[in-house]
Amino acid sequence: MNPVDDHLLIELAAERGTPLYVYRGGVIRDRFARLRHALHGFERRILYAMKANRNAQVLRLVRAEGDIEIDACSPREVDTALDAGFAPDEISVTAGMLSNRDLAQLRDQGVHLNLDTFSAIRRWGTMVPRGTAIGLRLDPGVAIGYDGSAKLVYGNGKFGLALSAAAEAAESARAAGLVVDTLHMHCGWNLQEAALPGFETALAGMAALARRLGVGTVNVGGGLGARFRPLDRPLSPEAWGEALRRHLGGLGCTIACEPGTFAVAEAGRLLVEVNTVERRGDTDWIGIDAGHNVNVYAAHYGIPLAISVLGRGDTEPLRRYTVGGNINEPNDVFARDVALPEVREGDLLVLHPAGAYGSSMASDHCLRGWAGEVLLP
Repeated sequence: MNPVDDHLLIELAAERGTPLYVYRGGVIRDRFARLRHALHGFERRILYAMKANRNAQVLRLVRAEGDIEIDACSPREVDTALDAGFAPDEISVTAGMLSNRDLAQLRDQGVHLNLDTFSAIRRWGTMVPRGTAIGLRLDPGVAIGYDGSAKLVYGNGKFGLALSAAAEAAESARAAGLVVDTLHMHCGWNLQEAALPGFETALAGMAALARRLGVGTVNVGGGLGARFRPLDRPLSPEAWGEALRRHLGGLGCTIACEPGTFAVAEAGRLLVEVNTVERRGDTDWIGIDAGHNVNVYAAHYGIPLAISVLGRGDTEPLRRYTVGGNINEPNDVFARDVALPEVREGDLLVLHPAGAYGSSMASDHCLRGWAGEVLLP
């Protein structure tokens, strides 16, 4: 972060208070530009996964791009997308374990669904006109995702029909009066370069089924991400796009994708204030004015965000600290044994990358409230 950024962030913290999420619009627009380039040669649909960040200003920025649509996963997300100016035919819904209440709301909203149970296919067919198009969400049978964590690997788990059941599901949809126009998959979160062979295996399976079923769209989900740790090597959109061309290039299908983390993670920073610096036993603790209700990465996923002291980016790290939040839970620790310059009470810390799954997963646990949010150009 350069000195101009530091000065601006200090001003924003003074004006708006902390904790505060700060997003850079230019970074988000750059990510969409990279995706467009990676998908050159394809008929494409880029569907922003709004569960990553549903801030109203961010959604308006996405809408202003003109060719970016929405991936939603609940009726209320659909309502939020509609309020942001997206039309029903610009919204794709992929969600599991849908109730009849969910289905009725989605029917009334007029959006396209990707379904992943025979139950949902059967019930949806009784609610919508014959000939309604649907997608089938498939389990690619490949277990890849960041760190191999069960929370971040989507294959062989909760989501999707087995590839071997796809033909039967298509027949079930036909019997229910529905038309399968899309095959959908999502392998895992924040795929790294090492996941490329597994991703290609999944693509090969999807390509074979697309040929067999004659669908018009293959939706490869999300998976592109950001660097959260120094040793991370995220799968690049360029390598991802070449894999798509190798396996799906000859199908003549529209290729859809659902970027979330890739689009917004590195656009966001979380500003917090240090309220406590204290040594306990052999540990130097920093206490901050935010907890895992504001950002769940460390407590829920075991992923500590990078931490720096605002205004002292060039200062040599002198001490190692453990950074604790203000929620009355033992797992409310943002980082352990992190090297930082000498920290003083009243300092501002920056947590990064914090643009994805921060504010959108926040809660009012312990009635601590939510962080503020601001979008910069």
